[in-house]
Amino acid sequence: MKIIHCIRGLANSSGTTHIVGPLAEAQARLGNEVSVFYVSKPDQQAVVPDSALVESREFPMSWPTRHLGWSRSYRAALRETVGSYDVVHIHAIWNYPTWMAMKEAKRAGVPYMVAPQGSLEAWALGRSAKLKRLYGVLGERRFYDDASAMQALTENEAAQCRAFGIAAPCEILPNGVDLAGIDAATVKGRGLNERLGLDSEAKVLLFLGRVFPKKGLDVLIPAFAEVARNLPDWHLVVAGDDSGTGYRKVMEDVASASEGAERIHFIGEVRGDDKFAALKSAQAFALTSYSEGLPVAVVEAMACGLPVLVTPGCNVPEVAEADAGWVCNADQKAVAETLKQMLSSGGELESRGEKARCLVEAKFTWPIIAERSIEIYDLIRARPKLPHQPQK
Repeated sequence: MKIIHCIRGLANSSGTTHIVGPLAEAQARLGNEVSVFYVSKPDQQAVVPDSALVESREFPMSWPTRHLGWSRSYRAALRETVGSYDVVHIHAIWNYPTWMAMKEAKRAGVPYMVAPQGSLEAWALGRSAKLKRLYGVLGERRFYDDASAMQALTENEAAQCRAFGIAAPCEILPNGVDLAGIDAATVKGRGLNERLGLDSEAKVLLFLGRVFPKKGLDVLIPAFAEVARNLPDWHLVVAGDDSGTGYRKVMEDVASASEGAERIHFIGEVRGDDKFAALKSAQAFALTSYSEGLPVAVVEAMACGLPVLVTPGCNVPEVAEADAGWVCNADQKAVAETLKQMLSSGGELESRGEKARCLVEAKFTWPIIAERSIEIYDLIRARPKLPHQPQK
């Protein structure tokens, strides 16, 4: 099967980057011909799939709208080549590459599947709501109904697609991790205790992800400060980048004004060996997001045997079902109460961490997800094809 993945960009700071590359590689290992088309992001190096497995094509922006990713060459390449593919898989919405991929796939009569990746969750829809409504009317919205399928990461996201009024059928396909790669990774980077000069007995609660309003750091930081006074061995480490928005400084100011500020550490973006060193040297993981699709960072943390604290907005109900961590609402009181229980639970941290690892092995590995994706592609290719539309 000949597959093309289309995405706004492949910057390391974007969680979707760490979905598209591994999925494309896993599909190629199953014997498929796989390509990835994306638009460059200023001052951000792309993280591309293995070139021995996947063809990756980067296109420059034609207009200085950093987020939307306008690119004439991207559109031209799609128009020229999309008809040669069996299926188009489109990742994330509300941007030009998404819009053009849907439009050109529809024009060529090629089946396409769209992955909102959490963008239809109520909190996400409320951000820049007027702009999204306008952009939706002028651009993307009409193409959702014509999709061969919407990729929902969870049953909850499928319900969000239906609530948004999308007529296209939903197929459940979660995000995953390269478990074999995580296990084989040689951790050459320094562990967090060494990196921060902490005592060997100090314990670390790790946040790893974009430093961005939807991630709930405005709740996690003061909640940790509230409980840390009675848990002197624990430190909170925030590993992530704000992509130049200035939001890290806002959160650093919140931390500085908190009691126990000396035990809240911002270390910036980590990747490669340093990321695995951070994950494997922490004792617990927290993501108190208001809105997510299915966050890769949580799955990576569980793959490393960490118990996790997540919120309903993270869309990982399996954490509660598998007893792989703790789930609470994204407000300071609830997070503080749960942190108190979690960080003082002793041996239960290790027990839930083991269950978290088992959960990933059973459901969230790329070989399992890639095989399911091919089944979905076969299913949507068997549905009535879109009529080919002449070029305009």
